[in-house]
Amino acid sequence: MKKAILFLILSSSLLFISCEEDEERCEAGSPNITGAKCNDGTMSNATGSGACSSHGGVDYWICN
Repeated sequence: MKKAILFLILSSSLLFISCEEDEERCEAGSPNITGAKCNDGTMSNATGSGACSSHGGVDYWICN
């Protein structure tokens, strides 16, 4: 069970990495923010204050 969960986490991470190149970065406060890339490399769907607060803050915002 632990191996299956680890596999799913790693697979999901690869999906984020492959999609990352297609994402458009935008400025904080932009009306079309759809998420954020956190400073620790994780992705977040949060679009406002507190996004990535447990992950070292926002590296950059993602737009649609």
